[in-house]
Amino acid sequence: MATGATTGYAAGEQTNTSPVDYAQEVTYNIAPAGTYQRLRLTGESLAAQDSTSTPDEINNLPEVAETVLTGRSTGGSVNGVLSYGTYDDFLAGVLGADFTSLAAITPSPGKFTVQQVDPGNGNLPTIWASNAGTSLSVFGSVPVGAYVRILDPANNIDLYAVVIGKNAGSTLIFQAGALSAIGSISPSASMSIIYNGVTNSGLGKTYTIRKKLAGEWQVFTGNMVNQVQIQLQKGQVPTVQIDFIGSDMTVTTVDVSSAVNAATTSPLMDVVGGFLGCSIFGQSPAGCIQSATITLARDGSGQDTGMGHVGACGIQFGALKASMDIEYFFKDYTEFLAWQAGQKGQVSVSIKGSDGYGYQFTLLNGRIFNPKNPISGKNATIVTTISVTGNPLPGGGTFAITRITPTS
Repeated sequence: MATGATTGYAAGEQTNTSPVDYAQEVTYNIAPAGTYQRLRLTGESLAAQDSTSTPDEINNLPEVAETVLTGRSTGGSVNGVLSYGTYDDFLAGVLGADFTSLAAITPSPGKFTVQQVDPGNGNLPTIWASNAGTSLSVFGSVPVGAYVRILDPANNIDLYAVVIGKNAGSTLIFQAGALSAIGSISPSASMSIIYNGVTNSGLGKTYTIRKKLAGEWQVFTGNMVNQVQIQLQKGQVPTVQIDFIGSDMTVTTVDVSSAVNAATTSPLMDVVGGFLGCSIFGQSPAGCIQSATITLARDGSGQDTGMGHVGACGIQFGALKASMDIEYFFKDYTEFLAWQAGQKGQVSVSIKGSDGYGYQFTLLNGRIFNPKNPISGKNATIVTTISVTGNPLPGGGTFAITRITPTS
């Protein structure tokens, strides 16, 4: 009986054996050495994009003149299914920030004091860390705009709130009403502030992305994340599309990496048991959520080019533009009335995997536009669609991603 495999059966290079990996660049448009990370994806479309011109040269023969290269860039998308930790680098890239994971902050020795109306901080809610009346600077690493978890099991408190300001590193300042769930309760000695996430900032990040085909590499350099779109829809797997614009692509036999980390193995998320809900200004819509699309884009981004070389001289990262489009079964006018009043506040969507790890995506100061609930035909449930636009908080901060971890 014959054993072994048949050779020569493939008509060409196969997708299953064509890995894609990436690394953040130390210097723009230069492929870094060191460790690369293999990507987990359902498809990609990265390609060189040549700009050409065919001059209107007058010729004896009726034929167009020679085509001339006038510029080159790269672009395309990476597509995948949402899973924990897989696309964190690119989420950080589009937000211009780094994920931060802080150990639970407790003022030991000392205590937290919660004020619902703090006269010394604009009559806003605050949490102050102190010991024997002396301020403790325990919040130095907590960024303004952070979506922090406030945990006090002894008082049955577990809530999230946005930090809109700080005072001397010892006081966190929140939006009016953000700490109302705590009320007048005196925090226990075990109360802690936890932050594990990212809020948009001003860092510029570019990446080198490589495709290995036929024993050689297509190396795409100078790639910035121009847009990330996360789509959660009933009956579908949650998907991610990451759009890049880059500088150049070369083909090489040289492997500049010292190692390549394996692709993540976290479970794929789903919108049945994994969907944790949607909150609009502190409450969920009355009807079941049908879909939620999160779009993070760099408005005004682009490349600076010059003569004497292909590719870009530099890059413009633009400004973050964040939005959500949410669909749900219509039951009442709560969101319409919020739109009518011009209300602004936190709008979030949360999802996790079967291992308990996931994300909460939050517009920190969202506002509803274009609500609609068309009557489309008979024997159907009316669906409301709202668009929520992200606006910066007074101290800065438009969008935050909070990592969800299993309850210990």
